Amino acid sequence: MTTIGWIGTGNMASAIIRGITQKTQDYTMAAYSPNLAGKTDFPAQKLTSAAAVAKVSDILFLAVKPYKMAEVLEEIKDVLKPETLVVSIAVSLTLDWYAERLGQGVPIVRTLPNTCAAVGEGFTALTFNAKVTEAQKQQVISLFAMTGKTAVIEEAQMNAVSALTGSTPALIYMVIEAMADAAVKHGIPRAQAYAMAAQAVKGAGAMVSETGLHPGVLKDQVCSPSGSTIVGVEKAEALGLRSAMLEAVDAIIAKTNQISG
Repeated sequence: MTTIGWIGTGNMASAIIRGITQKTQDYTMAAYSPNLAGKTDFPAQKLTSAAAVAKVSDILFLAVKPYKMAEVLEEIKDVLKPETLVVSIAVSLTLDWYAERLGQGVPIVRTLPNTCAAVGEGFTALTFNAKVTEAQKQQVISLFAMTGKTAVIEEAQMNAVSALTGSTPALIYMVIEAMADAAVKHGIPRAQAYAMAAQAVKGAGAMVSETGLHPGVLKDQVCSPSGSTIVGVEKAEALGLRSAMLEAVDAIIAKTNQISG
């Protein structure tokens, strides 16, 4: 049975692990992080070091913060099996950066998942170095497909995609919170308000994904002449909703570019 190893078990890694283990039992999971011992319901064998995980892994996920990554690679580089597929979920670190530290012959995948993977609604962008075989590509894509949608992109697009899919859920949570606050103001119980707002956002996203129609067209279909929705759209435009979202994503991309150097 293929063993998937995890070095780092924070929110993102835990979301992916749970997304995979809820869909299949075809893999053995092994993991290490300094705080893992206290997690009693974690769906992976707990090992005692990063090197111990690397030794047994056929697919090795690196899920530590970028500033800790060099230290981890130094620990594992001499115990990796030659055929082990290394998968990074850390932002900003390039394929070349990993190859310089692990060796030019190591197959490496750079990915950008998001925490929505925990409920099967994630989005993961992937890019590969030249050492990754077609079979390995399909295997890692199939793993992430268990947690949501995937796309293979050019590495040069990674920072922009990181902002769009990795960071913008935080902005959408703010929108849901604000929508619910308005509903509470007008008498809707808060729990119901959150559920209604979340479903409205989920449904709108599904309409964009599944119909293929431009978001502006879908917006126009909701707005009746002289109706209440167009008044709300007018107010959102006047208060700068569109420009606020655009500038927020721009700021995230700028910060990501700064981190990646």
